[in-house]
Amino acid sequence: MGSTETKSASADVVDRLWRAYAPFQRGRKTFGDLTSMTTILLLAGFVESVGEPEDEFVKRWARATAEAQIGISPLVDLRAALRSASRHQLFPVPDIDRLDVEFLDGSEGADDVPWAAAFLAALTQGPALAKASLAEVYELLLERHVQEGAFLAGEFYTPRDVVRLLVETAAPRPGDRILDPACGTGGLLAVAAERIAEHGRLDGASFEAHATDRSNPRLAMMNLAIHGVDQPVVSASDPVSLFQHRGTGLVDLVLSNPPFNQRITAHHTVDWPFGQPPESSANFAWLQLAWSRLSEEGFAVMIMPPGAAWSGGREALIRRRMIASGALLAVIALPANLFAPHTAIPVHIWVLARDKSRHLPVGDTESVLFIDASRLGKQVPRQPCTLTTEDIDRISTRFHAWRLSPSATPDEPGFSRSVSHAEIDENDGSLDPRRYVHFDPEQQPAAPDLDLMLDALDRHDGATSSSSRAVQGSLSVCERLTRSGVELPRVSLGLLVKGTRADLFEGSEPGLLFAGPSGSLIRAEDYVDVGIPVVMPKDLTNNDINTASIKYVAERQANDLERFRLHLGDVVLARRGELGRCAVVREEQQGWLCGTGCFVLRPPAELNADYFAAYLRSTEARQWLDAHSTGSMTMKTISLNALSELPVALPDLGVQQAVADAMRQLDEHERRLQEQLALTQQIRRDSLMGLLRS
Repeated sequence: MGSTETKSASADVVDRLWRAYAPFQRGRKTFGDLTSMTTILLLAGFVESVGEPEDEFVKRWARATAEAQIGISPLVDLRAALRSASRHQLFPVPDIDRLDVEFLDGSEGADDVPWAAAFLAALTQGPALAKASLAEVYELLLERHVQEGAFLAGEFYTPRDVVRLLVETAAPRPGDRILDPACGTGGLLAVAAERIAEHGRLDGASFEAHATDRSNPRLAMMNLAIHGVDQPVVSASDPVSLFQHRGTGLVDLVLSNPPFNQRITAHHTVDWPFGQPPESSANFAWLQLAWSRLSEEGFAVMIMPPGAAWSGGREALIRRRMIASGALLAVIALPANLFAPHTAIPVHIWVLARDKSRHLPVGDTESVLFIDASRLGKQVPRQPCTLTTEDIDRISTRFHAWRLSPSATPDEPGFSRSVSHAEIDENDGSLDPRRYVHFDPEQQPAAPDLDLMLDALDRHDGATSSSSRAVQGSLSVCERLTRSGVELPRVSLGLLVKGTRADLFEGSEPGLLFAGPSGSLIRAEDYVDVGIPVVMPKDLTNNDINTASIKYVAERQANDLERFRLHLGDVVLARRGELGRCAVVREEQQGWLCGTGCFVLRPPAELNADYFAAYLRSTEARQWLDAHSTGSMTMKTISLNALSELPVALPDLGVQQAVADAMRQLDEHERRLQEQLALTQQIRRDSLMGLLRS
């Protein structure tokens, strides 16, 4: 979901947005506010990622943000910016006017969205947004609305940790078709899209979403768009009508948290595969709908109330038929209070398969996995229980290992057990994991070894001490080399590149400064799964190129763009967004392409590439770049002509090398300190039980 730094920046942005919005809650109908906020976030992301300075929506966005900064209503320009952006071929939401977004309706003037100026001013304030993830900002903002009681919906809000567990259990892949028949705000499909994007291209996957609360489709559409789903469509529906109109085809995965114990009507008009559910509860209508939509290879991961595992009457009969037909793969019991404040009851996850024999080895199809994770989770007083990353990994890893070979996967006492259909039948078809997974209170996890922890801390302490001495030595060298007291010359980057300052250095050789290809040379449809990496501004972090979400083009197209190939020692600079971001091209990155939104500097002989990268990240350089940029606070842009005027502090090459070495030592020292801090935090979490048991 992103780095710790990105999450921290996103939390800072949301805190700022909420402080701006909160004073406008009282005395108003606030239900549509979240959709309007999400639309503004979507527009902000589109302006930054796609917009060019000459685009009308970029100009209107810049005017709107400027108006908001001085307290003038930005709604007229916001509306114009959104409508202009929606006409762009890459805008992710079709028919924006049909979504009934509040701030698009100007009939009541500026008072219909009184918080807009404060919200937009807070959004574009400070540098934090450039480091934040808009998807993370949306998720945290939705969470804040739920916590503060400002957002209510017929479908429960699914906490992010539970969403991640369902998605990790389903493990969606590029090309999968995924359905959520009760999508709420679209959180499950959004995280599924995010996971697919981490493992391949998102374009091949398709998403089908329906909402039982008719006020949710527009919010879900915006959420999916923010998470990279192109042209999402969400409709309002219910399990009976969805079952009756299944002409949209089969799906590979169903992910859903449908409303619990919802009453249904007209259920008698449907030919249910395992039996007609009772009118008083749609739980087994949702389960049968999910199963009926699956392809032969498909499976479903659904949240259910615990009562569905042992209820009697008509539901017990349906449950037995599902088990006998091999429709059930697993049932996972989760802790209580995960869904607070909506409900404190624990929930179960049901994993269904259309054809169980396609998911389990021959001879193992007559078994069901039960996981009792009810004792997992982190509970803080007066707060919802949360599943940790370790909890999610433990549950999903156990399920996937069992799928590969149930008979070869040993039961884990107190946590998981593989149970035969015969044993389930002996227990009257009950699917309560507690009935099959026996907890032994005397069996506790082994206490952490304090000696090993302290030894590791000693090793880290020695490494950081050595790193600290190296930093001190490098900085001392720099100080000795620059002790002359003579003011360093400031030379414009353009003159350096042209090699016209031979008075400063002997044997001056020119360099090269150029912009990456325009959007017409590399289009969205040109990107492929495997090929030549294309470096974009988002890939530039801490003097390095992050390949986590890097895009590729085919070798043939890269050959046509030969002039944009990167050479060893080039410096790649961001031309928009957070100015000053840059990276030096290393040996393994030779031959990659400079992408749209970047500049490339091929340094002249008198300029050390690592020194220049360090200088670009300095306060002096960043302030100059910000002062000479255009665009909004969230999408600052520097032109090639302006960049050529950047005054570069230029010591001799010996000093440049010393400064570059010192910055490298500082980066390494920072990394070691972060590792030591993480270890210290782990010792703080784990050592108490070791002390009590020693």
